[in-house]
Amino acid sequence: MNAMTQTGKHSAAGQYLGYALQPVRLCFHLLNAPDGASVSLEHLDDVAVHLAGGEVILEQSKSALKQNPLSDWATDLWKSLANWLSFMAAGEIDPTTSRFRLYVTPVKAGGFATALNDAKTDDEVEALLANLVKAHGKLKAPPACDVDVQTFLTADAAYRTALVKNLTIISVDADPVEPIRAIFKPTVSPLILDLVCERAIGAAKEAADRLIRAGKPAILNADSFRAEQRAFVQKNNLPGLLASFTDQPPFEAVEQLIADRPAFVRQLEFIEVGDEACVRAVSDYLRTLADISIWGESGLIFEKNLSDWDDDLVSRYEHVSAEVQDVQAGHPATVRGRIVYRRCAQLQPPLDGRVVPGHFVHGSFNALAHGLRLGWHPDYKTLLGPAT
Repeated sequence: MNAMTQTGKHSAAGQYLGYALQPVRLCFHLLNAPDGASVSLEHLDDVAVHLAGGEVILEQSKSALKQNPLSDWATDLWKSLANWLSFMAAGEIDPTTSRFRLYVTPVKAGGFATALNDAKTDDEVEALLANLVKAHGKLKAPPACDVDVQTFLTADAAYRTALVKNLTIISVDADPVEPIRAIFKPTVSPLILDLVCERAIGAAKEAADRLIRAGKPAILNADSFRAEQRAFVQKNNLPGLLASFTDQPPFEAVEQLIADRPAFVRQLEFIEVGDEACVRAVSDYLRTLADISIWGESGLIFEKNLSDWDDDLVSRYEHVSAEVQDVQAGHPATVRGRIVYRRCAQLQPPLDGRVVPGHFVHGSFNALAHGLRLGWHPDYKTLLGPAT
């Protein structure tokens, strides 16, 4: 049986970079499947690889944190086999074009699981069956999986033989994200490797979820998915770039923050920027906070970087504000405030010598406005009042 005992340094406890096991396996197969293949989620099986020639690889994936799904009388093992045999009997699976995989993580093993994986000839399948009947007869009481064991023992012999001969049991990964890391590792900086993996898994899951929400089978084209991931890596895997790995925040979260009227939102109200500009400001503010958290946890930036960045933005703001007050002195205070705000929002300074996304600059200015290190309206401190 294809099993190993070493554990990886990235071993996760149940959730893998924030995702459950099935989306992780969906992502792996999309990245690893042959050209022309598609991969489905919860369509024919937990995950299935649809090859260009018509063959299908059906995979059951099991998380083994609290039990061993590969032990001799494990319910997960025998239920998987019984389900596949039932699908064959119902005509839902063609045994002549189907292959079967049982993926278990972290690493586990079992005697019958090994024998099932290794039996590739008719004689080996018959020997396996004889050993199973003998071992079952020695049990003092029926196991919890007995119904599924009996389904296996009494199944159509041709179906059972096809299942066993085309079955692979895989339990080699302490962390199922590690095979995805291995795909990206040759071309991706170690600093953003987990971020790239997390983004790929999230993209696979969201693409499948969109199809499910639309009432369609969640079948994704592997070639298209790989092209999207290559484009993302090429765009963001640059030493002089701090890439954002955050998406737009939910509109509900933006609306709620606007309704709460924190200091930076009130500052925008003072200069009458309008609803659309306020929505963008809040969205960029939330994305910026998320970026800071992700970059900090990944070791891409440090507290000193952020402190210097804030000081630099405040200095730039002071220059812009002074110029506007001199040149635009004849305009009302609200207009001068909008000019300062818009000019600051258009700046694109680097953070520690690295280019940052446009929303990060805008969000950072609003974060500084929230902390009252700067303001847009010339009288913002008076307007905010002493309680702020």
